[in-house]
Amino acid sequence: MREASDESTTVYFTEQQGRLADAIKLSGVSGMAGQIVPVKLHMGEPGNPYIIRPELVRTVVSALLDAGAKPFLFDTVVAYPGERSHKAGYEEVARRHGFHREAVGCDVVIGEEGVRVVESDVAFEVATELHRAEYMVVLSHVKGHMQAGFGGAIKNLGMGGVTKASKRRIHHMSVPVRDADKCTLCGLCGEVCPDNAITVDSEWHIDRAACGGCGKCVQACKTGAMSFERMSLAEGLALSAKACVAGKTVVIYVSSLHNISESCDCDSRPGPIICPDIGYLVGRDMAAIDAAALDLVDAVRPGVFRQYTGVEPREQVSHAAALGMTDRYTLCRL
Repeated sequence: MREASDESTTVYFTEQQGRLADAIKLSGVSGMAGQIVPVKLHMGEPGNPYIIRPELVRTVVSALLDAGAKPFLFDTVVAYPGERSHKAGYEEVARRHGFHREAVGCDVVIGEEGVRVVESDVAFEVATELHRAEYMVVLSHVKGHMQAGFGGAIKNLGMGGVTKASKRRIHHMSVPVRDADKCTLCGLCGEVCPDNAITVDSEWHIDRAACGGCGKCVQACKTGAMSFERMSLAEGLALSAKACVAGKTVVIYVSSLHNISESCDCDSRPGPIICPDIGYLVGRDMAAIDAAALDLVDAVRPGVFRQYTGVEPREQVSHAAALGMTDRYTLCRL
């Protein structure tokens, strides 16, 4: 991996949705004139009340249209069972949630196929529609995530920008393995597992299909017996996100710090709101915008994501920075 960048980038912050278009302009949207631009976002699991609203999407799409770009909303099918696991089902969910041309001002595309991209010796299948785009906007809802600590721009791209096969691979790479010589069968790993994937009695057993790869067992082990099969989920997400932006000329990241819930938009029951609404962030680097989001949340509710999820949310940012992105930013308030 590359060393983290020492360069700082500007991240724009506004509390007002009415100033969001100004922040997008300042981030260089004029360079997207005449270009086809996917707007990557999560359009929500049925039943989740906290997902990004079509009104916000319309604001972002309007800024792109005003700049002469040709935007479309985009997301990929999910790897777990449900309506969003296939294209027609997700299209219907998106329409029910208000994501259609009449409401947002552009088409909605759901992707299933991918193109192989290798990042740091790991192969990912980046969604075809994202891979062939030279320009992109990543619209993210900042919230908690039970396996990753929190979801922002890195999580949005790292899991949402790739195919089902790659989503599964990212999780499988972070399944824990045990060193039997170091293991005392204390059972701590099983106690902290949120998926009930590990059982410990006279023997140690893991249900790999049930494991979400959160790494809580690795953190809890006092003897160093637990490690990841290949890497942590946070590192896998950062690598995958990097693969998704490979070869891009311009990527603008927009993050909404509203309805900050305990769990993610993939959860039909995302738990309580754990932080008051804060505002909007816009920038050109995914590590920087996620670092800014975490700093703003911590200023209001210190350590709240770690408190509710048990996972360190900043690990994603650290791995992204190690890949050459920057977590150093200057916050410009509008």
